[in-house]
Amino acid sequence: MRKSVVSLIIISLIFPVLLSAQESQVRQLDLQEVIKLAQENSLDAILAKHRFRSSYWSFRSYQANYLPSVSLQTDIVDLSRSIVKDVVLENGEWVTKYAPSNRLNSSVSLEASQNIPITGGRVYVSSELGRLDLLNNDPASLMSTPVSIGLVQPLFAFNKFKWQKKIEPKKFEEAKKSYLSNMEDVNLKAVRYFYDLALAQMNVKTSKFNVANNDTLYQIAKGRFELGMIDQGDLMQMELNLLTSTDNLNKGILDLEVKRSNLRTFLGFIDKINLELVTTLDVPKLKVDVEKAISLARENNPQMLSMERSILEAQQNLAQVQSNSRFQANLMAQYGLTQRGSDLAAAYLKPLESQRLNIGVTIPILDWGMRKGQVKMATSTLAVAKVNVEQQKIDFEQQVFLDIMQFNMQDEQLILAAKTDTISRTRYDITKQKFMLGSLDVLKLNDALSQKDRAITNYMSALRTYWNYFFNVRKTTLWDFEKNAPLEQNYDDLIK
Repeated sequence: MRKSVVSLIIISLIFPVLLSAQESQVRQLDLQEVIKLAQENSLDAILAKHRFRSSYWSFRSYQANYLPSVSLQTDIVDLSRSIVKDVVLENGEWVTKYAPSNRLNSSVSLEASQNIPITGGRVYVSSELGRLDLLNNDPASLMSTPVSIGLVQPLFAFNKFKWQKKIEPKKFEEAKKSYLSNMEDVNLKAVRYFYDLALAQMNVKTSKFNVANNDTLYQIAKGRFELGMIDQGDLMQMELNLLTSTDNLNKGILDLEVKRSNLRTFLGFIDKINLELVTTLDVPKLKVDVEKAISLARENNPQMLSMERSILEAQQNLAQVQSNSRFQANLMAQYGLTQRGSDLAAAYLKPLESQRLNIGVTIPILDWGMRKGQVKMATSTLAVAKVNVEQQKIDFEQQVFLDIMQFNMQDEQLILAAKTDTISRTRYDITKQKFMLGSLDVLKLNDALSQKDRAITNYMSALRTYWNYFFNVRKTTLWDFEKNAPLEQNYDDLIK
């Protein structure tokens, strides 16, 4: 049995040495450094950046709808060979005959257009030149439209520009706040990985201390057993304590490597750097005012903007369905100059006026209630959206209230955990001394050891809980309560 114990101890001592030999690079990090690296290099931060970029370019596309656009269109070759019905003049009479038609068309046009957001229409200016070759020895002819001005205007129709002006800026503002919220998620994830590794480091340190202590106590117990001061059951319990603590050390070393690898991957380290975390017991001394936090959450949280946007989108859908259920009318007006000729100079000589006016109306007569049903559905969807948003706001504010109350309790929780840790350590030292003097049995020693280990773990967990609530409050309110200022980001840097 003693050989197996010695072997386990040797393995536990050699294993970290081998690992450190493999990992020559050692880098010490505290929580703030881990958070900074996570914001710069983590996959979550990169994804948040690209999601914002996507929203940014979507907003730029919306803005482009309100700016003039210029387009060039050309048909380089349009060749047609077929037999068509034609009307020709023969012997003074018009006769319908089938005749071969060989045509070659080519054209080029340049158009500048501008949407009219107020009315939902479009105005344009264009210029066009076309050439027609009949391929039957007739000379080619050209037709030019030097300038043409036109208006296309739906009447009594759904105006998408009106609703885009309400929704798109809100979507972009939501994207900005969502980016800030996503970066606080990165912070929360960094806290999780940091304290996973920090706790693993602490467990290994504690296990090494326990192995050394239990080995010493086991040697003392063997001497007492030989003197008849304790029975075999107590000796076996001390040996079991040594074996258990050694096993815990080996498991802890393996867990330490897993947690270290997880943090390396999260921070985007390619090289196998041996990360050593430095934990600090200092935390910001904050008490957050609940009413202020709820007010900030209402103002800044992207969920609130998302709720408002969902109602606007439901209202947009209702307006569109109502518009489609009525008669449709379209106005198209155009004025320009045009001319034709056998060559380019003739095609632009003394152009003639050209006008066009078209008003089209579509009136629904019978649709078996389909349009009415669509309007009813859209009305119900809007009503449901409003009810859902009201309930979501109530739930949201209640959750904010609970989160702030939990955070404000963390200072006291940390103090209690620190006191418990100090008392449990002192109690274990006293109990150990009494056991070594022979005035205390092994059961009380084991109980003191267990409480000491739990207290150390609980204190580390209390630190982790504090930072979790700290960044969760920041995420909810998008407010830095340490600096008493809103969370900020230079968005121009994100789109470079």
